[in-house]
Amino acid sequence: MTRIIIPLLLAFICFANSIEGYKILCVFPFEGKSHFIFTSSLCKVLAKRGHQIDMISHYPSTKPIANYTDIIDLTGTRDAVVNNWSVDLVKSFTKRPMYTVTTRFGTEVCKIMGEERMQKFFKNPPKEPYDLLITEYFSMPCYLALGPYLNTQIIVAETFIDSCHLNEIIGNSQNYPSYSALFEPETTVNTFFNRLNNFWSTYLTIQQFYYYTSFQTEIVRKHLDQNLPDIRELEKKVSLIFMNGHFSLTGVKPIIPGIVELGGLHIESDEAKLTPPYLFLAYTQELKDWLDSAVHGVVYFTLGSMVNIETMPHKTLLSLYASFEKIAPIKVLMKSGNVTKLPPGLPSNVVVMSWIPQLPLLKHQNIRVFITHGGVMGVQEAVYCGVPLIGIPLFGDQEKNLRLMESKNIAIVMELEKITEESMNAALDAILHNPKYKESAKRVSKLFRDRPMSAGDTAVYWVEYVIRNGPISLRSKLGDMPWWQLYSVDILAFLIACFVLSIYFVYIFLKFLWTMLQRRIVQREKKLK
Repeated sequence: MTRIIIPLLLAFICFANSIEGYKILCVFPFEGKSHFIFTSSLCKVLAKRGHQIDMISHYPSTKPIANYTDIIDLTGTRDAVVNNWSVDLVKSFTKRPMYTVTTRFGTEVCKIMGEERMQKFFKNPPKEPYDLLITEYFSMPCYLALGPYLNTQIIVAETFIDSCHLNEIIGNSQNYPSYSALFEPETTVNTFFNRLNNFWSTYLTIQQFYYYTSFQTEIVRKHLDQNLPDIRELEKKVSLIFMNGHFSLTGVKPIIPGIVELGGLHIESDEAKLTPPYLFLAYTQELKDWLDSAVHGVVYFTLGSMVNIETMPHKTLLSLYASFEKIAPIKVLMKSGNVTKLPPGLPSNVVVMSWIPQLPLLKHQNIRVFITHGGVMGVQEAVYCGVPLIGIPLFGDQEKNLRLMESKNIAIVMELEKITEESMNAALDAILHNPKYKESAKRVSKLFRDRPMSAGDTAVYWVEYVIRNGPISLRSKLGDMPWWQLYSVDILAFLIACFVLSIYFVYIFLKFLWTMLQRRIVQREKKLK
């Protein structure tokens, strides 16, 4: 009898859990692979907890995942970016960063809404309604329109460590006096001119974002519904924002409950290892053996999933070759999208691969230095693993990410145009032989990991909280205030006016007393005469 009852009880428990699961639509139309690593990790951890995930993205899962369905594969709707960008291309983004972000990676991505496969979904959504929409904000507020279109709540996932325009929509403080603007590399704001520059940069960034993304309203109404509100009104419908940051890396700043930090979520959920069958690449066992044999240590060098090292100036690459050769017997592992385009003369202690499983690699005990462009995902992985950095920022938030690590004595930051054999020699010598870098990396790694709840548990809790409680507002009223109320300009103007009037009335009163005194004196003098 017991043999029958126990399986039935287990089946009932599983069935009950499946009933409690919510139906969630995840929409991530931006083609950046590193962005999707974070956003997909969020949705996969929800699937593991029994929630039904419908995914729309450029990266369908290569293996079945319970409760996780790729309902639309966006492959081919945008140019491939993995191993497809040059250094010169990404450096050009820095000339007009907000324009590039909001048009090339914003409005152009919104146009995917007009694709046949998307239109088919919009016109025939599932009969069972969604409990929640999760989408990446980045520079595509157009996809927030799916919330009211499908009559569901919205949670936004943001892969940057901070976005000033997101503070605006949720009503969070901009932290002008203490935290630098999105594209400003400074990590501290401690002088009057720093604060003045930071105030102007933040204000300008927000206004540029508003202006360039305002055109997305037309796209939304064209491809979804003419009656949908404009982009700025859609932003007010966001219930919660997940930020890919953590105060141990970005610094302490005030945030409201409507913003939840999930930095490191993708690290917790990454199950990749350096040996098969976890990775499909045949050379992973060979890579592990090579790492295990590197008893003197390994330097790992990559410019991320999109930018190819071989597109760096050949003079710079030859300088790196010479510097890498000098640190032998320490080995160097380098990622290159097209090895044949590297200049000849690669040192014998350098191994080049076109794809490398980064997180399990950084976890290896023989990795001593990570040379990186400073993407937020790679920086978090290095900190988690306690690996010091040499940073070569290229565009976007990369310099800021690296400067934050530099301020914590975890990194040395170098400008691409100024890299020479001598400068790389000095950087490698410092990181490899000055113990402060490794010690600082271990200390910050401990802080980054030390949390009351894991990032995954935190994400699940807040998603379920939003769905359970309906449209309860975690959004501050500050987000609805006009600017003169938000910054207390009217209060300051009133107080200044009161002060000026007080001074004026005191002046009038004293003048009156002086006049009366003068009259008394004159009258007394007349009497004396």
